[in-house]
Amino acid sequence: MLRRLLKYEIKATARLFLPLYLVLLVFAGINRIFSIIHFESFNGSAFGGITAGISMTVYITLMVGTFVMTLVVLIQRFYKNLLGDEGYLMFTLPVQSWKHILNKLISSMIWVISSGIVALLSIIILIPLNLPIEEILRQLRFSLNLLFVQFGVGVHLIGLEMILISILFLASGILMIYAAIALGHLFNKHKLLASFGMYIVLGTISRLLLSAYVLSMDHFKNYDFTTFLEIQTLLFIVFTYVAIITAGYFILTKYILKKKLNLE
Repeated sequence: MLRRLLKYEIKATARLFLPLYLVLLVFAGINRIFSIIHFESFNGSAFGGITAGISMTVYITLMVGTFVMTLVVLIQRFYKNLLGDEGYLMFTLPVQSWKHILNKLISSMIWVISSGIVALLSIIILIPLNLPIEEILRQLRFSLNLLFVQFGVGVHLIGLEMILISILFLASGILMIYAAIALGHLFNKHKLLASFGMYIVLGTISRLLLSAYVLSMDHFKNYDFTTFLEIQTLLFIVFTYVAIITAGYFILTKYILKKKLNLE
């Protein structure tokens, strides 16, 4: 059932994101063309400068709009589908509440990552021709070689662990939003305002827990993180903290949806 929910969710949100991604890449290509021709066809006319300025403004607006829209859709789909009028229908389905949360989480993570990839592609399209790409790649290879000298094949493990931690951080951020919305929905009035307040509260609690967690690791003061074992220890501790926080937000949201559901 989760697969069906996810398929429907991706299909519903793709209608919003895919056209936006396409337009963003198109305007990145248009701006790249302008940068290549240097407006020679306009002979330095004001028209060429204005056209290029408008095109770049549209591109920047689309870039910002992509991430704003991602956040808005992330919030709207959870709030409207599970806590709004559609919630009556969603919770009549033979689906556990945790699957509803996981469905929204996976979908949101897919679109956040996709938005980042598309934004990066658009920036790559805009890279000037005179940029020393070969020199940048050479420096990158040199840095990777240094890492291999320092840590050997363990560098692959470190890279995979950092990717996993980054994914957990993303899930934690999204679930904190969901938990805040669920908590805010427990209020009888001003639910959206209460959700915003709960987000601030959860963020404050998370930072306090992180501070206490870091202070409890006093022995790390003697680490310089130049050995594989020290880095592995640090990554394990970071992973543990983020995993606990992520699980906490998930459990809190699941509890509210299952035990304290208050649909409008």
